[in-house]
Amino acid sequence: MDEPEYVQCRRWREEVLELSRAQLAALTGFSADVIKDYERGDKKIDEKARKRYRLAVAAVTFGLEFDWDEVRFRPVVPITISAGRMRK
Repeated sequence: MDEPEYVQCRRWREEVLELSRAQLAALTGFSADVIKDYERGDKKIDEKARKRYRLAVAAVTFGLEFDWDEVRFRPVVPITISAGRMRK
């Protein structure tokens, strides 16, 4: 997509997950204010922090529940699994 990442973040939360910031915060452990920062283009966010946020949102999207003994997978959106080259 050609949209900036912060636009994609908000659209994903609103249109795909259909969650408020507060709801996503409860599921990811990121505060609603931090989520707001990710969804605005005016804050510089460290790349490692951005990756942690992406992984947390992916876990919510795929319905992943993790503890050190077990991982459960319950997708909440349709997913496509494909093999191919990973982007760097």
